[in-house]
Amino acid sequence: MSEEVVRVYRMPGGTNAQYDQVVAAAGDVIAAGAKIHLGGSNDTDLWVIEVWSSREQLAAWLESQAAGNAAQAELLPDPEVFEFPLHRLLSSEG
Repeated sequence: MSEEVVRVYRMPGGTNAQYDQVVAAAGDVIAAGAKIHLGGSNDTDLWVIEVWSSREQLAAWLESQAAGNAAQAELLPDPEVFEFPLHRLLSSEG
């Protein structure tokens, strides 16, 4: 079984409005294979955090998203990307 992976993107100076533009360009859909995708900004940076079922699904999604990738490259170039194996995911349903 493939190992689940966490990806964290930090985009200095990024805004929620820019994030919304990139998501719209990608088709406003959650990434196929992603268990969780969330995004938001603080006073200085935009952050996106994803949990993927496998590195293979992440790679396939990235390759399939030409429009979203182009929008990100234009609006939010050179994000810092941190990637690591998922140890635990806790959630509450209800």
